[in-house]
Amino acid sequence: MNPQTQENLNEYRLQKLVTQIDSDSAELAPLPILTTYKLKNNGIIYHTVKSMNWFYHLPVIAKLVVVIVGFCVSFAMLQAALKLIASVISMALLAGLVYLGYNFFVAGNNS
Repeated sequence: MNPQTQENLNEYRLQKLVTQIDSDSAELAPLPILTTYKLKNNGIIYHTVKSMNWFYHLPVIAKLVVVIVGFCVSFAMLQAALKLIASVISMALLAGLVYLGYNFFVAGNNS
């Protein structure tokens, strides 16, 4: 882009801002959180910012409900993970006991 076109574009934007400021409209548009750069649609940062924007624009009651439901879901996932770990440990102990029992009782009779 040549400098003259860039200068015209900047002047147009400045003029547009001046007319917007001078207008008697008391209505203000909400500013987005990220205005300095564009994010890719498939990045984790994009989804995090999108979720945060969604959360911050919720009413207070809805925020409270989202936090409570998120806590319950997180607690259920943690509980399921701990049960899975306990099951794996129990299965490993049972397999060890079966192996020892086989060695003492079945394999010991063959000799």
